[in-house]
Order: sequence, then structure tokens, then C-alpha cells
Amino acid sequence: MFRHVFLMSILLIASAPGHGQTEDDRPLARFRLDQLQQSVGLPEEQARAVVERWSRYDREQFEKTQQIQQIRRQFNDILLGPGSEEEKNAKVRPMLDHFVDLRRQQADLKFKFEDDIRGKLSPAQQVRLIVQVEDMQRRVVEALRQGLGNRPGGVGLRQGGIGGGIRRGGR
Repeated sequence: MFRHVFLMSILLIASAPGHGQTEDDRPLARFRLDQLQQSVGLPEEQARAVVERWSRYDREQFEKTQQIQQIRRQFNDILLGPGSEEEKNAKVRPMLDHFVDLRRQQADLKFKFEDDIRGKLSPAQQVRLIVQVEDMQRRVVEALRQGLGNRPGGVGLRQGGIGGGIRRGGR
């Protein structure tokens, strides 16, 4: 899950407008625009609309991910902290429904994003877009993995040094 938050953070930073920058000046937006025009075959106006909607989707997903991460940290604090299993259950129970609801909201955001985009495309463009989106996401993840693994003193995502799991029992 940390990897998802980290990747979303990088994507948002890369797509955030800087002082005096237009949509086309942002590296991620420019990359997406170019890919949608070249690989999916969208005309520029249609590609711009998709990129704009995609950026909004990124922001919405990032907000939900931040909220989920906050609850996960609270879960970790409770589950790794002192107290009996019953006490821990009593503390996490009220947060669990909210956590599950946020995850559903994330899934709903994805479906809404896909529906919004697909509604404006021909079936062939839809297939090309699906394939292209998966390929772009894979390339971004791979570039981030390589970048983190090659940083001096950095911790790679696969090295297990980032994040952590929830353990049962006390400390």
C-alpha cells in the first residue's frame, strides 16, 4: 500500500502545475497527451480532455489514498500497541467500516474515470487506451523502482525497507 501512496505522490508532483506552467508544460500531462495522440490515435482536443480527466482522477485517488494511509497508521498503532485482543478489537472496530468504505470509494473513482473516458471513444480507441494506460503505468512504476534502487543510500521498493506490516499481539 505504501508503494501505491508513494507512486501517487510522485505522479501528483510530476503533474502539479508550477508557476506559469500550462497543462502541456507539466511532464506527466505532456507525456500522457503525446501517448494518447500517438498510440491511441486521439485528436489533440480529445486527448487534452482525457488528460484533464486523468489528472482529476489522480488527485481524487491521492486524497482517498491519504485517508486510507492515515487509518492504516492508526490500525498499526493500535495493533502493535499494548492491550488485549479484545481491547484492540474495540479500538479498531469503529474505524474498520470507514476504511472499507474508503477502499470502495477508490474503486468507484476508477470505474467512474474509466466510464467517463470510454464514453467519448470508439471501441477501437477504447482498447488502445486500455492497453496504453496499462503500459504507461507499468513504465512509470518501473522507472520509479529503478530510480529508487539506484539512489545513494536509497531504499528500493522491493527491498522491504519501506512500509511495514501489521503483526498480531503486543510488542
